[in-house]
Amino acid sequence: MVERLHDDGALRTLTRGIYALETGGWMQWVWGAVLAGGTHAVIGGLAAARLLDLRAEEPPVIDCYCGEGIHRTSPGPWRLIQASRRPAGHHDPPRTSVVQTIVDASVGLDADAVAAMVARAGRRVHGSEVKAVMSAIERHPQRAVLQDAFDDIAAGAQSALEIRYVRDVERRHGLPTAQRQANPSGRARVDAWYVDFGLIVETDGRAYHAGLAASGDAARDNLHLELGLVTLRFTWNQVKTDPCSVARQVARALRRGGWTGELRACTRCRVIGK
Repeated sequence: MVERLHDDGALRTLTRGIYALETGGWMQWVWGAVLAGGTHAVIGGLAAARLLDLRAEEPPVIDCYCGEGIHRTSPGPWRLIQASRRPAGHHDPPRTSVVQTIVDASVGLDADAVAAMVARAGRRVHGSEVKAVMSAIERHPQRAVLQDAFDDIAAGAQSALEIRYVRDVERRHGLPTAQRQANPSGRARVDAWYVDFGLIVETDGRAYHAGLAASGDAARDNLHLELGLVTLRFTWNQVKTDPCSVARQVARALRRGGWTGELRACTRCRVIGK
């Protein structure tokens, strides 16, 4: 019967023993991976990141954890991994938890991509799970990056650019730690507020502000200026391409506010300005 339906074009073969009624998209291959993986199959890695809206891209290779002791080959755009993962909740198709997904998917990614995933996860990242998952990995190539990103989100950072600012500007140059997502005026939250030094730092991942967004920024900056607070704004390009210059500018503003610390040279610094 199956052979006849296949020959008549009513069934389309995904892999041996798995058929589809019609041509589908990426999700059809995800389900194909689950069916090929067997009873304990759980989608993980970059594919799970896409399912959980942690990344926008649909990976060409779908990772599927099948459990220990599984020895099967099934040709398809998937990788059947002989390791166990618990499915999170009651999702269809089954996929790993947010934290486990970030840890597994980050192996081949750079620090920015890892930070972006953590930022998109936001409040779905729970400290208890982070502690449990991180304690189980020792030689992960992005372990330090992951831990820093999770810590920064817990401290209030809300975007990949904020995490990059904390990592590349503030932490690596020995600047004081700002309050994240603070509300100095009682009317608007800011990315970073150096409370003791009267300085606010805002980071903007967009190439430019326009229209109402720019007006809102100006009104907020004016309000903070009335309170004696100076605001510095930096774009993604500034923080990414020249974090050392950003650090020097922040340090100068902090010193005017009374900071007496020393700006520390990072590995990228050529000259530390006064």
